[in-house]
Amino acid sequence: MAPISLSEVLNYDPRLPRFVQLDLDYASPDFVLDTNVTSAADMFSLGLLIIALYNSPHRSPLEVNGSLSAYKRKFSSSSSAPTQTNNFLSSQALPRDVASGLLPRLITRRPAQRLSAREFQQAQYFDNILVSTIRFLDSLPAKTPNEKSQFMRGLPRILNQFPKSVLEKKVLPALLEETKDRELLSLVLQNVFKIIATLPSGKRPFTEKVIPRLREVFLSNSNKGAALERDSLKEAGLMVLLENMQTVAENSSGKEFKDGKSTNCLSTAHY
Repeated sequence: MAPISLSEVLNYDPRLPRFVQLDLDYASPDFVLDTNVTSAADMFSLGLLIIALYNSPHRSPLEVNGSLSAYKRKFSSSSSAPTQTNNFLSSQALPRDVASGLLPRLITRRPAQRLSAREFQQAQYFDNILVSTIRFLDSLPAKTPNEKSQFMRGLPRILNQFPKSVLEKKVLPALLEETKDRELLSLVLQNVFKIIATLPSGKRPFTEKVIPRLREVFLSNSNKGAALERDSLKEAGLMVLLENMQTVAENSSGKEFKDGKSTNCLSTAHY
């Protein structure tokens, strides 16, 4: 098969669906204007994506509608190209560490001056407690019991600093995975209930994610053949559940609460 020429990629073809064609709004000038294909071009595109995330609505600062000539005009002048001087053509004010520390080393005409992917991850912008927390969560399975315990004890102090979507989609699932560790059960549940109480729509994640895990933890039949001795670690988890019954009631439907789907695990307090 003959390789595709760069001109075929750059020129918009109205016969083809737009989503299979190069989006010039997120393409780098060294790729489009200099026909230079390197990983540095991807870093420029990453910079444009960052601006789009801060933009309102979320659009690239270029917006050339697939027109190669319009793209060339954008970069014919420093006033029409995104630069630090014009706030990278963002419609919203950019955070200082983004506008002055990160984007100038991504949105730059010279590829050699751009951050590499590794340097990007090590940038000062990511040196904050929230990013460090997410990284710790990602590596949680490899941490020692003491490291996990210390982390869980400190987590409640910063949970309210996270965006709600991150709490629901990233932090909550990671914590629920750790309910398998009985040593951490009570600490994990304290954080889980704090997250549910924080979320404006806590009922859905509580019903879909938390209740099934509570049932799995407290109604497991794995101990049927074991000696009937009290499990202090599980009971500590049950105490946390009891202390948060108001949150349970507020985030369970009337039928679920009546049927005991979110509360019948309390019956295992003695086994």
